[in-house]
Amino acid sequence: MLAVIALASCASSLKAPSSAPNLVSKPEQASTTNAPAKEVVPRPLLIKSAEISLQVKSIEEVTKAISALIKQQQGDILELQDFRSGNSDMEQSVFLRLRVPQERLDLMIDAIAQLGIVKGRAIKAEDVSTQLVDLQARLKNLRQTEVQLQGILQQTGSVGDVLKVTQELSRVREEIEQIDAQFTNLKNQVAYSTIQVRLLSAISTIAPQSDLGTQLQNTWNSAANSFTVVSIGLLKLAIWLLVYCPYWLIPLAIYLFLRHRHRQLAQASKPDSNVSSD
Repeated sequence: MLAVIALASCASSLKAPSSAPNLVSKPEQASTTNAPAKEVVPRPLLIKSAEISLQVKSIEEVTKAISALIKQQQGDILELQDFRSGNSDMEQSVFLRLRVPQERLDLMIDAIAQLGIVKGRAIKAEDVSTQLVDLQARLKNLRQTEVQLQGILQQTGSVGDVLKVTQELSRVREEIEQIDAQFTNLKNQVAYSTIQVRLLSAISTIAPQSDLGTQLQNTWNSAANSFTVVSIGLLKLAIWLLVYCPYWLIPLAIYLFLRHRHRQLAQASKPDSNVSSD
């Protein structure tokens, strides 16, 4: 039974050269004419992606403009992340991930660049021509093997042979599904390109002028906060002095004792000097 399956795979490999005369017939027909034959070089199949960073005045308006552009170019918004906050002093940003047909990638990038100041731009491309050709060839061979196994399954009679062919047929079909999914995924990535857009808002360097009442209120609040901070600091200092009183009370007591003793000795020496002068 295994020999029959091997013969089926060999037969599929022998059928492929039968299409060779069709490929050669075109150059033979071209040689009959006087026009020289030109070799057509296929274009590489590329997966393209781009990144662009913009500084804009209004993130809301630019986001709406990009949404309108993506609809015009028959694309989609795959992701949108809004990092904006209520604080105008902080930098606001929005991240978008777009998908457009590959032939409209450059047009879309140029249109987005006109919406603000470009801070960065990058375009990447990956050649997957070899991978697609390899997957396509494997799919063709596997489908031929599937057809041959189906024919063998109709010819076999024993239960053991039927089970072996059925198992091999299931394995081939599973491999066909996996390779077909990879092939379809690569084709979609070639047909559509992704664009990562980051929008940044300009930070206002001029603070808004407040009215007189607000300024007075802010000054009062600052003074009250400063008074509270100073009071708390003095209270903490008093606590520290109280805790470390043994370290500074003993030297102070010794100093006061020595000073008092010195005064007593000075007063005692004055009568003696008066008596001696008399």
